Amino acid sequence: MDETPSTENPSKKDFNKLDLSQLQGFSFGTQWSQEKPEPRGRSEGREDAPRRGPDRRDRDAVGAPGGGPAHRDRRGFRKPAGGGFGGGDSRGGESGGPSSGDTRGPREGGRPQGQGEFRGGPRRDGGHGHGHGHGGGRGEFRGGHGGERGARFGGREGGHGGQRFEDRGPYVSPYFTVTFYPEDASFTALAKTIRNSCRTFELFDIAKTVIGKPERFVVVVARKSPEGEAGSGKAEASTPAAKPGPIALSVPDTLPFESEDAAIAHVLDKHLGLFFDVAEVDVDPPKGNFQIVNRCGATGELLGPPNYHRYNQILQQHFAARIKSMSFDAFKSRVESVRDPEVVNQWLEKMKKTTRYTWKQGGAAPTEEGQVPPVIAFDSLEEARVYLLSQARDKVVRSVENVRFHGALLTGLPAGEIHRSVDGALERQRRFPLDTANALRGRLRREGFTIFKKGSKGVSYVCAVKRKFRVPGQTFSESIGALIAFIEAHPMVRAGDLPVKLLGLPAAAAAAVTPPAASPPAAGATPPPEGEAASSQAPALSVEDQARLTRMQGDLRWLITEGYVTEFLDGRLFAPPAMVEARKKEIESADHDPENFPETP
Repeated sequence: MDETPSTENPSKKDFNKLDLSQLQGFSFGTQWSQEKPEPRGRSEGREDAPRRGPDRRDRDAVGAPGGGPAHRDRRGFRKPAGGGFGGGDSRGGESGGPSSGDTRGPREGGRPQGQGEFRGGPRRDGGHGHGHGHGGGRGEFRGGHGGERGARFGGREGGHGGQRFEDRGPYVSPYFTVTFYPEDASFTALAKTIRNSCRTFELFDIAKTVIGKPERFVVVVARKSPEGEAGSGKAEASTPAAKPGPIALSVPDTLPFESEDAAIAHVLDKHLGLFFDVAEVDVDPPKGNFQIVNRCGATGELLGPPNYHRYNQILQQHFAARIKSMSFDAFKSRVESVRDPEVVNQWLEKMKKTTRYTWKQGGAAPTEEGQVPPVIAFDSLEEARVYLLSQARDKVVRSVENVRFHGALLTGLPAGEIHRSVDGALERQRRFPLDTANALRGRLRREGFTIFKKGSKGVSYVCAVKRKFRVPGQTFSESIGALIAFIEAHPMVRAGDLPVKLLGLPAAAAAAVTPPAASPPAAGATPPPEGEAASSQAPALSVEDQARLTRMQGDLRWLITEGYVTEFLDGRLFAPPAMVEARKKEIESADHDPENFPETP
């Protein structure tokens, strides 16, 4: 039977044939897939490619082909509008443009609001209109072009242009704790100065003075306890916390190190002369057949032939002494071989001189009566190192729980985690010296200083004089009574203003009173006696006025040393009002007075 279709009766050629031309404008996927280009090789250039039927979601969005009513999109997904993750409206039409109620214009970057291809999640506005990690689609989460998340976190996620980095504060080490204490000699001088002045200082001001210069404090470094070693939960509630590991101490200068090898290397570099006499001597050059000499690619120094028996030792010593900015493997990869007789001869000439390390035998007893101990010398640093550790290791390095060293040695502390932790802790204390103030508190009490707190914030004050409070009816001499009454009526008046405001003397007479200090007394500084520094420059006063001024200065000094008047660092004065006996005993017995000093006018 002939299966070839008949071409007769051409009038019935298109009989009952379905016309699909009206469906060519429908999308066969979701709304966002309309923007996605068709990959080459699937349907591009194929006119006979099969077509799928219209998608129901498209019919719901724009209406049925027959002109039926448009249905509301019942999908659960909505693209956030405006300030959310995306800038477009999820109710856009078939072409992806804004809906009739959307009055927003095209977004910066050229693409209208609501358009863009879908890449696994809702769009994020971040700058450019094209998504997929280039600022618009996902730039907000990939450090794109300054999205909303980048703005919330100080612009750290912000991209090109105008990056803002948030100040995260000084470094906090997860491995070491650092505490600062006053250095003995400096603290003694500071305490003497405070005691002689009889002034009242804030404890924080004293702490800032102590940590203001490295020579005024000592540093104590200890390891932190390993986190999680103590365990958690009921089964491990009784497990004790793990003991912190030791710290390697460089014995000659008491500096801390993370490992013994680092401490030993530091001692050999800085304190080798304590153990060896180092001198350069002439020796015979190496003997052998040397055709190649290796040279350091970083410094250009000749290291030696690879077949020389001390080559590896020379390589390691050169790396430890000269190379600081790369690893040992990177250093070895840059070593270059030179096959040149001239370079070989240069290396041989260099090897005619060597550094000799002679062990110091000072104070050693003779081996036998009348015999001198033999001289022990080494021609390589590694041999001297091995002998030093075998004979006097306890004088080189020691393992301790914590290390205490003078602040002046900070400049010699090598770079590393301990150095970073000390620098970070020092910066934090200079901003807010709470830990240093607490370390000072106990020592000041042992020295006999009075420490009390004032106000709701509990500001701590230090003075060598114990405060006293008057009771109603307590009488003083006429001049003292007038002085304390004036100070009580004018709280926080300056001592330099009393000659003018209390005695009515000329304004220039205020120079007869010691000028107020601008900062806490430095260690070792002794203030001059009251009135001595400026009395020579005071104007001429009558005999009567001079007597009144001298009496007032003596009365003020007595009131301050007895504790009835508080004199602050800047020369301001305060006298508490008279109080009943019960209230007086309550304040004197308590360390914290909830009533603060008056605000400085």
